[in-house]
Amino acid sequence: MTTVRQRSVIAAGLSVGLALSTTAAVGSTAAAATRAANAAPSGTINVVMAQYSSKTAPYWKALVKAFEKKYPSIKVDLRVIDWNTLLQQVPTMIQTHTQPDILNFNNYSTYAKAGLLFPAKEVLSPQVEADFFSTFKKADTIGGTQYGIPWIASVRALGYNKAALAKAHISAPPKTWAQLRTDAVKATKAGYYGYCLPLGSEEAQAEWSLWMWSNGGGWVNAKGQWTINSKKNLQALQFLRTLSNTDHATEPNPGDTDRTSGCWADFAAGKVAMTEIMPLGTFAVSSMKGSKVKWGSAPWPVANSSIKPFTLGVQDVLMAFKHPGHQAMDKAFLDFVYQKGNYLNFVEREGFLPATNSAAAALKTNPVDATGIALLPKAKFYPLTNPNWTVVQSAVQSQLGTAMTPSANPAQVLNSLQKDALTGR
Repeated sequence: MTTVRQRSVIAAGLSVGLALSTTAAVGSTAAAATRAANAAPSGTINVVMAQYSSKTAPYWKALVKAFEKKYPSIKVDLRVIDWNTLLQQVPTMIQTHTQPDILNFNNYSTYAKAGLLFPAKEVLSPQVEADFFSTFKKADTIGGTQYGIPWIASVRALGYNKAALAKAHISAPPKTWAQLRTDAVKATKAGYYGYCLPLGSEEAQAEWSLWMWSNGGGWVNAKGQWTINSKKNLQALQFLRTLSNTDHATEPNPGDTDRTSGCWADFAAGKVAMTEIMPLGTFAVSSMKGSKVKWGSAPWPVANSSIKPFTLGVQDVLMAFKHPGHQAMDKAFLDFVYQKGNYLNFVEREGFLPATNSAAAALKTNPVDATGIALLPKAKFYPLTNPNWTVVQSAVQSQLGTAMTPSANPAQVLNSLQKDALTGR
């Protein structure tokens, strides 16, 4: 029989043993966690990038090869998809839960609101996160949290065919709507499409943004409330209908005309006097490649002198979808992508404006890039952070062009778009 003293000694011994055992377990767990944190991430991530030109896929293939060489434990399943196909496939990816880890797409707000995305700071190093233009970071923030990762930017301007304006006896590009209408009529009489108006499904939202803003209207008001069917926006649409249906100073059927295959292709062929262009990027690099047309760009004409100068800033973004165990791999990949040399290589070969301060500083000696970068502070952006923007953009691309039919009721078209914006369907 054990005595009280013996039982006390035994109990004390058990307590010490238990404490030592617990301490060892905690220490082992902590050590394992440290080793896991320090270990290189491993696995496969899926990356889907948009195709901007014939140079896009070779760039990404080379970059992935270099990344996998630096991080041999990470494999990248890469797909480069053209924008039109991407717009169709991404909703299906979400519906079937097959979204990639990293996606080059712009309508991120809906996915962020649904809790599908990592906050940007969770998949970027502090150095990369701090390098983005503050205006871009602000535009990609919802409720105080940044989800969109700025990728590239472009600005829009009025492009004009120098020979066409000279033949029509136009001494300078128009600064006002009244001048644009007069000049478009003159250029049409000289044998050109006076103004090519792309309200087809490719990028109607960009063209429409310019006309709304240049009349003092817009997508939303200062409080973020939808104003698509506002009086000023209706005035803008009526102006376009007059330009096309009354003056016959546009191409036939502008509601069915796409930007790249329609207006830009005809501009490069010398058929168009004026149209909305991207002074840098796809227009200059691809559409005008090999063209003999001498062209210039000018600020967007405004309805009256009370409208302040502006440009449409189009920002393409990346986003990182939440997949268990992939965060560290996402971060390694994105930090590699945004290394200055890697990022500059993409921006320069595609002809876009950079979204980072370091890349902008490296391009400041290039007069073309420097001019575009200087326009960014005046840029207006789509309301991308509104969760209904995806629905609105799709509706505008499919419906706005119908308002150009002579028998159409433009107010009804805008009312329909306003309803889509408010209901999100």
